[in-house]
Amino acid sequence: MGFLSKLVGKLLKSKSPPPARLAKGRFSVISHVAFDGAVRVLEAPLDESWKYDEARREGDGFTVMVLKYLLPASPTPLALLAKIHTIEPGYAPPEDPEQTDWRMAFGPLFAVIDNVSVQTTHQTTMAGTSLRACEAIVEGPSGDEGAPLRIRERRAILADQQFIVTALGPPELLATHAVDVEKWFATAVFVPRSEALPPDR
Repeated sequence: MGFLSKLVGKLLKSKSPPPARLAKGRFSVISHVAFDGAVRVLEAPLDESWKYDEARREGDGFTVMVLKYLLPASPTPLALLAKIHTIEPGYAPPEDPEQTDWRMAFGPLFAVIDNVSVQTTHQTTMAGTSLRACEAIVEGPSGDEGAPLRIRERRAILADQQFIVTALGPPELLATHAVDVEKWFATAVFVPRSEALPPDR
């Protein structure tokens, strides 16, 4: 089993409580609030074909929280992720997103990377802070099946935290579900530790 298959395979087997469904005018909106509100997608995919999960892991000096949505498809599904990577005190801070080597970062997912395009953009926090961000689109045949793969990822940092929003899958699925992808990128927000409200006493 290849690296990409392992990445999405874990999601298919996992479960989490359903996100909140809110009324917005005449339409329903799924607002998914994860990790006690630290990660939020205000307009997550509505279609019940999407699977979702919340995953948290800790390592030496870091914690990662990931909200994942997956649309199963063969040979490669479409995945949407919103992630906070927190570095603990005493460890090297997150890398400046503008210094990211995108070919190295995503090399294991591709047989070869045909194209990388990068632009400067912004990422919003729940408090409305606009963070300078870097967004890349990486394309080429996947390392698993050799099928076309496209990854769109936005990265921003604030102090000791990195905020990442990702869409990855076959280009045709990204195009077919462009509305879901755009909503994911437009409405994914984070609550950094520096902006979190103190717990109620």
